[in-house]
Amino acid sequence: MKILEKGFTLVELMVTIAIMAIMAAIAVPNFSEWLAKRRVAAAAEKVANMIRLGRSEAARLNLPVYLCPVQIRKDGNPNGQCQEQYSGSGLMLWADRNLDKKYVRGVDDSLRVAIINQRSQGKNNSGDRIEYSVRSVKYDGSNAAKNPNTSVLAFLPDGSVRRITTGKTDATFHTNDPISGYVKFVLTDAKAEDEKTKSSRSVVLLVSGNQVKFCDRAGDLKACKYK
Repeated sequence: MKILEKGFTLVELMVTIAIMAIMAAIAVPNFSEWLAKRRVAAAAEKVANMIRLGRSEAARLNLPVYLCPVQIRKDGNPNGQCQEQYSGSGLMLWADRNLDKKYVRGVDDSLRVAIINQRSQGKNNSGDRIEYSVRSVKYDGSNAAKNPNTSVLAFLPDGSVRRITTGKTDATFHTNDPISGYVKFVLTDAKAEDEKTKSSRSVVLLVSGNQVKFCDRAGDLKACKYK
């Protein structure tokens, strides 16, 4: 009695492998695109949540609450609060207990820290995975006429929000202006190779008064444009 052996022939295996290779070649770029977009969206949601929390904590504590750039060290702890040079590394939300407009460890309340990029991993921000910018713009999307390079947002107990500029390497508050238009946060994939790809992966947030909103790509609001 002849026993039939079941299995795959070499040709069948080669065809199967070829099909899998083609499918992988199609899927990997799409998956990479999805990962990049999700990374940017997650970072943008962190920023939006910090803004929402700052507004509510200022009212709850009856104190000024500041949203500042900070350096995120290797151990994940913040340093260099409110220095503009760390914009894009991380954000820190803190309540000014002694009303001196300077963060003092052990005196002021550290409310929350959010990591955007851990810059100790590269020189000249080369290790960044998220490209981050914040500036004040008019309703038509052009730069604010006065002090557009906003570094800090100040949430006040009366519900108002102010925009503040600080020193590049010091935490001194140099200007304090109302929001006349929007404060525009733009986040995108730092590793994207061209502006078109950066634009397709970007998330834009607008802060006006005490509201924060995600821009709708289908909308026609000029301030929502990527650049």
